[in-house]
Amino acid sequence: MSLKFTALEVGSGDAFLLEDENRKILFDSGGSKNKIVALLRKKGITKIDLAICSHNDVDHANGFIGLLESVDYDIDEIWLPGTWATILKYVRDNGIFPEEIEWIVNTTKDLKEKNCNDVIFRDGEDSVSDLFDKESIESIEDFDDGLSYFSELIDSDLYDSMNRRYLHYEYYYRLRQNDEMRCECLSLLKLDRIIKICGLAYQKGSKIRWFEPVKGCPINIVDRGFVALNSHEMCRIQKFKNAQSFAKFFTLTIENECSLVFEYWEKDTPIIRFSADSDCTCQSKPYTNNIIITAPHHGSDANAIVYTTIQGKDIIWVRSDRKSSKRPCADFKNQLNRYCLACRNGNFKSEIQFEFQGNKWQHKSGNNCTC
Repeated sequence: MSLKFTALEVGSGDAFLLEDENRKILFDSGGSKNKIVALLRKKGITKIDLAICSHNDVDHANGFIGLLESVDYDIDEIWLPGTWATILKYVRDNGIFPEEIEWIVNTTKDLKEKNCNDVIFRDGEDSVSDLFDKESIESIEDFDDGLSYFSELIDSDLYDSMNRRYLHYEYYYRLRQNDEMRCECLSLLKLDRIIKICGLAYQKGSKIRWFEPVKGCPINIVDRGFVALNSHEMCRIQKFKNAQSFAKFFTLTIENECSLVFEYWEKDTPIIRFSADSDCTCQSKPYTNNIIITAPHHGSDANAIVYTTIQGKDIIWVRSDRKSSKRPCADFKNQLNRYCLACRNGNFKSEIQFEFQGNKWQHKSGNNCTC
């Protein structure tokens, strides 16, 4: 069996499957806990060798909960955003009902009367890095040994009451500028999803590895054929300076920007680039083969910079997610070789599949984009 790439039809979101005769790799998992389970069962897949969760958004991460909850599925190894480890360490060390979560909720409820610039950090005194102590304080190995805390928590009544009371706040704030409506999303990182994925992975005995977003283009070779473009594997965890720093972290719109971006290599050549929701333009080398690149943020105009900045020839662009009146953007539609799982003017959705044969990708099924 040659290497096969599939953009799975999971309703909303991203879920990409790589498979050969020896391995099954899942990059993101879509927004439905049940749909990804049913799709993999239909393909006869009951074990994932490697799962990669790019970030915490529901349409990328929620399916992993369904897989980890199912008794029929095993995940050998899962790679998670390093920011989760920092968040979970704080929750573990400071008790399950930290006062700062109330601070977050009360702050976001008052945002209607405030300007976004008063809340979201811009270039100035405060930045994300200012929220952390400069010294690392705990090894990843020690932290992983303590994940049983979250495993026990999700099986308790305490988790259910906490989930209802604290962990389900998301606030959308609209600001009119230059006669155009912009949407600023103050998205509180859903702690329930982070806790559940980590706790269930611990219960399953999955090996967990953490990847911390970094600025610039570090180009870190990991293993299993993957190269990290905007992150490095963590060995130690930083801590938040104080409760207010923890709370401020949740009101920053950094989830998409910091979502993990990887290349997958065959021998000495990158043949797939998983963009997640990031507009990262780092690349290991100019793409000279017919590399597959997943459209960042489902083809959103906010990420259009990648289509003109990433260098390469014969690029195959693949856009997942549901049908949308706003996506894909014009820059995606200007690409010659593009595929949509669901076109805006189409009446059906179909998974997209390629096979890597003779050092080239061969299109096997799915829609050419007609948006």
